[in-house]
Amino acid sequence: MSEHENDASTSASAGPWSRYWASGVLHSCPGAFAGNYDDEIRDHWLAFFGGLPNGARVLDIGTGNGAVAFLARDAAHTLGREFHIEGIDAALIIPSEAAARHGLTVGHIVFRGGTACEQTGYPDRSFHAVSSQYAIEYSRVGDTLNELARILKPGGRAGFIMHHSNSKAVETTRAEIGIFDYLRQEAPLIAACRRLLAGLAESGDEEQLLDRLTNREAQQQHKEIAGLLQSVTAYARSQPQAAFVEGIAVQVSRTLQRTPTTGPAAALDSLTVLEDEMAAHRERLQAILRAAQGGPDVERFCQSAVAAGFIVDTPQVILRRGEDLLGWTVTATRES
Repeated sequence: MSEHENDASTSASAGPWSRYWASGVLHSCPGAFAGNYDDEIRDHWLAFFGGLPNGARVLDIGTGNGAVAFLARDAAHTLGREFHIEGIDAALIIPSEAAARHGLTVGHIVFRGGTACEQTGYPDRSFHAVSSQYAIEYSRVGDTLNELARILKPGGRAGFIMHHSNSKAVETTRAEIGIFDYLRQEAPLIAACRRLLAGLAESGDEEQLLDRLTNREAQQQHKEIAGLLQSVTAYARSQPQAAFVEGIAVQVSRTLQRTPTTGPAAALDSLTVLEDEMAAHRERLQAILRAAQGGPDVERFCQSAVAAGFIVDTPQVILRRGEDLLGWTVTATRES
């Protein structure tokens, strides 16, 4: 098995996340940490991995670009032990590139993208421990728990951090979805630009293009777009979670400014790329909301784990600096 391989056929349904990991982020909270996790999340995982023996085999599911897998390696080094660590994700991932951006190396960790946690392909009783952070709740939970019970050794440990429905991250997600609704319904900036560019694209030559750029209809459309740009920029500056919206406005403005040089067809292509990125972002946000766990959801999760053959510890919440709710933690042991 190579250090890092992707099965594109398996990961096709994980396209929005593949796009996200391709941006080179190390984990799903890049705005909160300059590098890898360095707070209570790190402490939690170091304690979890610290109970493993020398030579333990560790699997991180939904690994993304490897943040928790790197923490497993940190734990081994701190304890003077060696672990065999692997990470899988349904999406296409680039852990070696993301690690390099943060001063890390993949080393001997094995990563496999395009690998679903419901069907890992590993032999029975392969691992001493399995970790999952903001991962298992996106999957078919019952199937995944059965698979983890199959590949864990008797007495093996499984550790999960899951989204809490009242966490700060989920609250931010709800706010960002509202921002996308604003862009689509109240300030349809990109739609207005498309109408202008579609008309310009009908120009037969440069002279016709210049004429269309200055005719009355185009001037009215430019006025509409200018008003939308102003509204979107003001909105972005008034909402704590809306900073990314100003970036969208800047991209749109630059695209229009380049249109006389690049042509309307190229400008329309640029808008399509931007719309695809926005659609992928919104799809990821919706997935987070679907995955968020309330108290009854965690209770059902624990019941499913017991049914799969786990002994489950009492769920806990994990807080950052004692106040910001990060998620649920659940630890379970594979029955002997």
